[in-house]
Amino acid sequence: MRPSEPGEESDWDLAQRAKGGDEAAFEDLILRYQAPIQSFVFRSTLDEQTARDLTQEVFVRAWFALGRVQAKAQFSTWLFQIAVNLCRDHAKSKASKNARVTQSFSPQTGDDRSEDREFASPQPSPAQNIESKEALESLETEIKTLPLELRSPFILGAVEQRSHKEVAAILGMSAKAVEVRIYRARRLLCERLALLGFKPRNK
Repeated sequence: MRPSEPGEESDWDLAQRAKGGDEAAFEDLILRYQAPIQSFVFRSTLDEQTARDLTQEVFVRAWFALGRVQAKAQFSTWLFQIAVNLCRDHAKSKASKNARVTQSFSPQTGDDRSEDREFASPQPSPAQNIESKEALESLETEIKTLPLELRSPFILGAVEQRSHKEVAAILGMSAKAVEVRIYRARRLLCERLALLGFKPRNK
């Protein structure tokens, strides 16, 4: 995600023009934020098609909500709030669907997570923290299974390296709460990876 450069219109200036029906202004906002939004959604869902679909839905919802939103915070914060809510709704819907499907299978087949190991890395630099491709794939899977209240803070703060203040604004909680949830997520991931036989790389 990049801020507007000197001489460029600010996000909210573009949003104001888009609110008046200027589709070109809204397209400029999409160009600024489509990549970071889709990156976050992918790391939340580990599914490329879902990430594309939900990212598109983020901007559809933003377009129709422009007439109601007030320029009180960063425009990017508002967009990520929409993305977080969509990811949360998607996860709940998928969990409900999986629960119904699992009832039709035996325990031996209902707990198979092998397909989750085929996706790309959620980490910008995997070699900094883990030692093998297999460990990285396990980390991806475990991030996806974090509780919802830990997953979004961890992805936004630990993976995407956003400040606790920015993550707090996106998620509607205090910066201290963000710090605590990222710590809990890290500890939970370390415990899960240790059970799988992987250990953090020594610095």
